[in-house]
Amino acid sequence: MNLLKNVMDIGIVDLDNTKLSPVAAVLLRSYALQSSNSKVRDIQFYDAGYNRGGEVVDSAKGFLQQQGFGTTYMLESKKIDKKWIKSKGLILTMDKFIKRDIIYDYPLVHQNLKEKVFTLTEVAGIQERIRDPGEDYEEDLESVFSLIDNCCKKIIKKLEKAN
Repeated sequence: MNLLKNVMDIGIVDLDNTKLSPVAAVLLRSYALQSSNSKVRDIQFYDAGYNRGGEVVDSAKGFLQQQGFGTTYMLESKKIDKKWIKSKGLILTMDKFIKRDIIYDYPLVHQNLKEKVFTLTEVAGIQERIRDPGEDYEEDLESVFSLIDNCCKKIIKKLEKAN
């Protein structure tokens, strides 16, 4: 994928930056740092919310702790803006609706956001859809987090091949 070549700053966006994008950013950072490819190790990953920020929910922290992350200090909720979008070489969204909204709400930020904004699953090459349960905390998030983890592993492999 040419879109992954020489990218140094990757933004990950979900709706409110409280569950899915923080988990994806932590996983991508971790996998990138484990890479034997120095260019991949140098990539920076940033997470933010499209709509609003809030406090990261316990399910996200719990999943990361199950994966061996002893601390979740990196989980600080943020919101995208024009400056944030402009500063990223690539933006990965959790679903096609957030992708669409970014492209249409920030048209003057980048020459062509359609060449810069993709879903996490698109870049990973996975056909399954990431379903954010929103405020339904009773929903089984483990399968959602596992899908995100799988996407992150595949994206790192693609970054290693592209760089």
